[in-house]
Amino acid sequence: MEAPAAAEGPILDWDLTRRLLGRARPQWGDLGLSALLLLLVSLGEQLKPTLIGLALDAWTAGDRAAAVPLVAAIVGCVLWVFALQILETIQTQRLGLDLALDLRRALFERIHAQSFRFFDRNPVGALMTRVIYDVETLNDFFTAGVTAVFQDVFTVGLIAFFLLRLDWRLGLAALCLVPLLLKSTALFRREARANYRELRRNNAAMNAFLAENLAGVATVQSFNRQARNAEKFDGINRDSLGILLRQVRINAFFMPLVEMLAAASVGVVLWYGGLRHFHAGLSLGVVVAATLYVQRLYEPLRDLTDKFGTFQGAMASSERVFALLDLKPDVADPERPADAGALKGDLEFRGVTFSYAPGRPALEDVSFRVRPGERVAVVGPTGAGKTSLVNVLLRLYPLDRGEVLLDGRPIGEYARSGYLRRLALVPQDPFLFSGSVLENLRMSDPSVPRARVEWACARVRADAFLSRLPGGLDHSIAEGGANFSTGQKQLLSFARALVFDPVLLILDEATASVDTATEAEIQAALEELLKGRSSITIAHRLSTVRGSDRILVMRDGRLAEQGTHAELMALGGLYKGLIELQFRERRP
Repeated sequence: MEAPAAAEGPILDWDLTRRLLGRARPQWGDLGLSALLLLLVSLGEQLKPTLIGLALDAWTAGDRAAAVPLVAAIVGCVLWVFALQILETIQTQRLGLDLALDLRRALFERIHAQSFRFFDRNPVGALMTRVIYDVETLNDFFTAGVTAVFQDVFTVGLIAFFLLRLDWRLGLAALCLVPLLLKSTALFRREARANYRELRRNNAAMNAFLAENLAGVATVQSFNRQARNAEKFDGINRDSLGILLRQVRINAFFMPLVEMLAAASVGVVLWYGGLRHFHAGLSLGVVVAATLYVQRLYEPLRDLTDKFGTFQGAMASSERVFALLDLKPDVADPERPADAGALKGDLEFRGVTFSYAPGRPALEDVSFRVRPGERVAVVGPTGAGKTSLVNVLLRLYPLDRGEVLLDGRPIGEYARSGYLRRLALVPQDPFLFSGSVLENLRMSDPSVPRARVEWACARVRADAFLSRLPGGLDHSIAEGGANFSTGQKQLLSFARALVFDPVLLILDEATASVDTATEAEIQAALEELLKGRSSITIAHRLSTVRGSDRILVMRDGRLAEQGTHAELMALGGLYKGLIELQFRERRP
């Protein structure tokens, strides 16, 4: 997803810059206003040295009548710049924040549109870097980059104009060292470019490693991996330190060089201007004004060099951001989706083959049918393909071959959102989001009435423990549902499924993580949930599937057997062997 970084090339990639400006099209009016304010600020700033020189000449000539209005004009310029800078800062910052808001929304939506294959390839930490840090870099590009560079370039042009207007010979002397600064800047850019991109890659690696370790902190601690993981993180951190120190060394050489050139230019102006003052009658005011202009000249030139890092960061970040925005979902909606509102739950797998990685099928030529209202269980040893059935049914991955049909139509003919709204998944480890119980059960959909949520909770017997919570449905859920037991989270997941009235219910090891007493309570809730619905139950605990209308037995990604419990036991095949194995394991 990330574009390769080149050590050489222009400061700005014009294709990427055009795309960024195109993305900011709704804010072009604000961008134009910011540019106008910056021009007015710069004009006010660069009028002051000329006015100071004229006022000095008037005072030294004893012409107070001319000097007083000039002093008043200088004060007016100061107030002018002060007021316009306030307006410009607010305007520019609002421009950048609006762009960041738009980009983050677009990235969030694009990430959620991807299949699970995308998430298999891209660590969470790297995606967080795209949405948070890369977008923040692009915000800086507009607020402290494009507009500031526009002002700096205009300022350099104004200063050069005023210098040459004061005295063209003195102006040329003042500008004689600028080519040396430009050459030094080119050398600095060449050294800093590769270093900067390496730093961005290192930051992405650090974020990915940190996110992975925080997500798996329980595993890290239980296997006593803290020291080893800290050592690995320290390695990434030290790489970052090395890259930053290289950047410090580059800046430590370049910034003093700029200061030296600025001081040398001032010396040239004072020396040549002094000679012209004594031998050619050049006024003292012109010499002072030229000196002030030279001092100001190197500020925007230095600022333009500082903006190199901002530009490099923006180009690197925009490469990653647009690579993600350009990524098309491999499980996309059709142009004219079929209506999913009146589905009955007639499901059929027809010759389905699916692989997570090329050449290693997780499902191979699987065919079966679940009729409306039928309860079907899927069993088999670990790695048989049970969860893979759920993944392709939920359109989390694209198929290699075959079709999955619902009510006689391939599921790809339905809009993904409408199709999934008619299905409900109850996983082994339900995920609860931060927020209230109510928001979780209706998935933050305000169109779902509170009364329906209360009805669903009562149907699955979750109302008993909810009534004991402060606020009931309005009780706040901690991150990951940490303030609820496994059984309570499971009951809430049943209620959440029932709220949306699915035609097809998928239970993926729904009772595997609870004890026997809690399982009895959950089984009663399940009966309510299953009434009148097609269902697929994935189970390792085979005692929970005996009452199913039909049992599918998977082995090595293929459908090995199917039938009722009695039929499969009479067959004496894989299912009977699994039953006997579990019985022996549980026998004291």
